[in-house]
Amino acid sequence: MKSLHPLDSTLTEFKKDEVNFNLERYVQTIMDNKWRIALFVLTVLIASYLILNSLTPQYKATATVQIEQKESQVIDVESLYGLDTQSEEYLSTEFEVLKSRPLAEKVVKRLNLANHEAFQDKDGLVDKVPGLASLRDKTLGLFGMGEQVVDSEVETELGRRELIKDYSKRLMISPMRKTQLVDISFEAPSPSLARDVANEHAAVYIEADLEARLERTKTAASWLAGQVEVLKGELTNSEMQLSEYIEQEGVINIESINDLNTTELQALRAELVQARAKLSQATIRRNQVQNARQNGTLSSMPSVQSDSVAQKLKLDVATAETKRAEVSKTYGPQHPKMLAATSDLRTAQSGLRGQVNRIVETIEFEYNAALAEESDIKRRISEAEQRFFSTTRKEGKYLELQRSVDSNKRLLDLFYERAKETTETVDLQSAHARILTPAEDPLEPSKPKKAVLFLLAGLGSLMLSMLYYIMRELFNTGIRDGEDVDQRIGLPLLGSLPSIKKGFVRPIVLNSQDDNERSKEGAIFKEAVNTVRTGLMLDRVDKPHKTVMVTSTIAGEGKSTIAGHLAYSYANVGRTLLIDCDLRTRGVSTMFGVNKTDMGLREVLSAEALLEQCVIGIDNNLDLLCANFTPLNPLKLISSPRFQSHVKEAAKKYDYVILDAPPVLPVSDPLVLSGYVDAVIYTIRARSTPYQHISRCMQSLQRVEAPVVGVVLNQLEMGGTYYSYYSYGNA
Repeated sequence: MKSLHPLDSTLTEFKKDEVNFNLERYVQTIMDNKWRIALFVLTVLIASYLILNSLTPQYKATATVQIEQKESQVIDVESLYGLDTQSEEYLSTEFEVLKSRPLAEKVVKRLNLANHEAFQDKDGLVDKVPGLASLRDKTLGLFGMGEQVVDSEVETELGRRELIKDYSKRLMISPMRKTQLVDISFEAPSPSLARDVANEHAAVYIEADLEARLERTKTAASWLAGQVEVLKGELTNSEMQLSEYIEQEGVINIESINDLNTTELQALRAELVQARAKLSQATIRRNQVQNARQNGTLSSMPSVQSDSVAQKLKLDVATAETKRAEVSKTYGPQHPKMLAATSDLRTAQSGLRGQVNRIVETIEFEYNAALAEESDIKRRISEAEQRFFSTTRKEGKYLELQRSVDSNKRLLDLFYERAKETTETVDLQSAHARILTPAEDPLEPSKPKKAVLFLLAGLGSLMLSMLYYIMRELFNTGIRDGEDVDQRIGLPLLGSLPSIKKGFVRPIVLNSQDDNERSKEGAIFKEAVNTVRTGLMLDRVDKPHKTVMVTSTIAGEGKSTIAGHLAYSYANVGRTLLIDCDLRTRGVSTMFGVNKTDMGLREVLSAEALLEQCVIGIDNNLDLLCANFTPLNPLKLISSPRFQSHVKEAAKKYDYVILDAPPVLPVSDPLVLSGYVDAVIYTIRARSTPYQHISRCMQSLQRVEAPVVGVVLNQLEMGGTYYSYYSYGNA
């Protein structure tokens, strides 16, 4: 067997949060509670049978109506109201009209349903059962919610509204998909009433639609006549405005004038392009002149180079310079020939300069002329554009007025024609719907469908009860079985004790050793306790545990019962002493019926008597040392060396000593007592004690290195697979 203190704490923390989905466990949970589930289902079925038989049968009659989307009438008045009779929204709207309150009010009034017995029986189940109505009134009166005096007019109005509400609940409008058909169904206690209401509702719907269409047609005719008069005035006004504008602006043939302005602008823009090209060339030549003048190279300009006269004059200057140079070699400066040559040179140079100046003046003149021409063309373009824009504005205003006149003419013609047609065809409205199949007397009630409801009640109660036990099992935080003990606590399971009635546990099992007198449940319980004893004895075969402490997490888990039964079991194999160490509640002492006046721990601890004198003989080999007093500080008393020495003394005189200790969670007594014993049995009430509490207690025992050898799972439900083997041989 495993002990607690060697356990790895990390592994324990991991297993603490581990959750496994075990389908077999949930199936077993259902099997364990099968009789409770069957009882619940049977109860629901009986109640369902009684309720279904008390319900009044309802008959449903159905009339089929065809709603035409495309209406056969002379004038489409709906177009004036924005009703598209070709859309799906139109049919959906008509289906809602069939459910409308005004339509229901008309049917109720026509058939005088307010006085029909089917709509007058409003008493509920409370009013039908004698005595319950008065009890209800008295109960409501205690809280100030009794019946109040209501004005007769208000009461009448409330009754009318309740009648319409009841009618609407019985009425069913069911459109057939992808068709223009709709079923009008009505439920009533009488087949004839259901038939009459369904047919009347369809007829009232058709009549109401005809009346609404006639009213719309008359309203449309009146409105169209008024619109015609308004449009006449607007047309006259727009024609007068157009005439006054033509006369004021003189725009007789404005389109031709605008074409001329456009042609003129195009021509001027072409001239501007040519003038800008000419100005560009003149600007280039003028810039050449300015550069040459700054550099003193006017005679080298491209314009001079390309001038034939200038080139001839240049040749004359070169000839004169050559002649003067030749003469200067022979004659002096004052020689007549030298003077003549110099004069010829000066004459040639003067002619060249004159020709260059004329070329420069011509370039300046051409530049100024090109500049003036460009400026003049720009001015003419600006004037032409102003005329064009002015003409365009006039044309826009003219066209606007003309369009207004044309639009008013078209509207007037349209409304005049529509008004004339509407007036002439006001009485030619045709129904947009017709009754395709009238309702007939239903032969069988439509509800309640007793067989279906009875079956659903059975299946629903079965599923609900199974779900309840599964959810209870799923969210149960307690230790459910041996598998939980192994996975979540990490200790061996010494045994699982079945849950049986207290009458079986104490009087029969404890006080009777005759197998013939024990019940089957008692025998199973005793065999389970023997299994726990056997597990303890086999834990250490060479040196069996002589002192064993039984504890639990909290009170009420059956630790005292287990301690008593375990002591009985050990008494079968050796002399056994059972010590009641729970000084606060005296669990074992009370279970064996020991009084406080009997000798027990008080006398032993105070040395007033020996251990042999204070024990109470329960059976041949079983003695009890009871807790016959309640000290002010039980923990201090248990922690005393005297108490420990008496436990050791008892271990020497008896083969086995069983200690019934208090629970671990509320007090610290078990942590001290665990140091006096060879083994600790931890008792857990199945499916009851929260695992968080168990974990805290286990950690406390682990800190003091308590010799916990295993767990006893107590109060398991009978019938489980984990302990059914105990019944072997007891059938």
